[in-house]
Amino acid sequence: LGRRCRQFGTTVAAATATPTTTTATTAKSPMPQFICLEEATVEDMALASVQFQKVASAEKQAESILNLFKSSRGQNVGSQVCLYEHGLQTATRAYDDGAGQETIVIALLHDIGELLSPVCHGEVAAALLRPYISNESHWILTHHEVFQAYYYAHAIPENCDKDAREQFRKSQHFRACEYFCEKYDQTSFDPDYQSKQIEFFEPMVMELISREAYSMPEHMLCELNRAKASILGGYPES
Repeated sequence: LGRRCRQFGTTVAAATATPTTTTATTAKSPMPQFICLEEATVEDMALASVQFQKVASAEKQAESILNLFKSSRGQNVGSQVCLYEHGLQTATRAYDDGAGQETIVIALLHDIGELLSPVCHGEVAAALLRPYISNESHWILTHHEVFQAYYYAHAIPENCDKDAREQFRKSQHFRACEYFCEKYDQTSFDPDYQSKQIEFFEPMVMELISREAYSMPEHMLCELNRAKASILGGYPES
């Protein structure tokens, strides 16, 4: 304890001492000089790429997405668990069921848009992860809130169609979304459930975001994906 106190006292003394004036200046990284994109030169874009990579690398992206998820801790939208715990529960159930890593990650993050845009929160998660996930995972994320209504619509007096999901029954992804919601999502509101902690899932999120963007052959079935894949040179590398 004495050692800790002495260290603390030294720290305080150092913090309160009169700062010394230094003449050295911190070197700033060179920045592009364009004021509109059509004026950019090859040199400008090379400099821009270095800066972009610093703030939006795969590691930074994963960190930002995880921080968004962690911000849901304590945010309760009307159940016995907060959104954070709901995500952990959903991911844990997927893991215990033997689901693949990608499914576990979308289970963890499926509701990260719940407070940003409740009525289309599935699309929020789907958009963030789109370059790195399969078409089926993307479909599950965008449609899961419609499929969830099947399990609670009986308790909503009006304007909540239990069978809204039926219009998608012919989709090749219907069964996968149905299974995701039945087994993982709609069951994950149990305050006594022992979820795995976020540290267990963090490496999985990092691995997913580190994938090459739009690298799956099935991505190229979408016109927009093809267009975005054709301009990847202007964005940070995964």
